[in-house]
This record gives sequence, structure tokens and C-alpha cells, in this order.
Amino acid sequence: MLEYLIQFSIIAVFYYVGELLAAILPLPVPGTVYGLLAMLAALWTGLVKLERVEKAADFLLSIMALLFIPAAIGILDLLPLLASSWWKIVLICIVTTVTTIAVTGHTAQGLLRLQGRKKS
Repeated sequence: MLEYLIQFSIIAVFYYVGELLAAILPLPVPGTVYGLLAMLAALWTGLVKLERVEKAADFLLSIMALLFIPAAIGILDLLPLLASSWWKIVLICIVTTVTTIAVTGHTAQGLLRLQGRKKS
């Protein structure tokens, strides 16, 4: 139990560091993004070992779907407003999904090519 508390505390520290950076820096970037980048940098540099946050992170990932329920309920309140624009929303979802798949595929192919060049 204490292990989870420590791991959640480490994750929370990076969240609050990100929020602080968002308040200080004049860029339109959410604090959560800064926090994730700070956590990534800490993991890459070895400042934070993966084992120090892994169990809490796995738990948060396992309940991530539950964390979207309040947002979904909030969208239900806006249904009358969204009803007139449903086709625009569907079109945006399709375009962004296809774009994401294409960019991910090209990025993966590029990384595989780079990996192949390193080996040879």
C-alpha cells in the first residue's frame, strides 16, 4: 500500500510541475503535457526509475476508461447543441483517424528503416 502511495506521489509531483510550467510559460500548452514531458525526460535520464512509478501507472492505465465517463456525461448535456453539427463532427473524426493512422504508419516505417540501417 505504501509503495502505491509513493508511486502516485511521484506521478502527482510531475503533474504539479507541469501545471506550474503552464502557469509560468506563455505558450498555449496544457500543464498535463508539460508534466508528461517532464516525466519522460526524468525516465530517459534515469532521474526516475521505471520501477518507481510502474505499478501506479499500470493501475491508472487499467482504469483510464472510467476516467472518461464524466466527460462523456458532459457531452450528453450538449446534445441539443451538437445535433445540428453531427455530420461535421463525424467528418472530423474520420479525417483525424485516417491522418493519425497514416502518420503512425509512416513514422513506424521510417523508424524500421533507421533501425535496419543501424544494423548494417
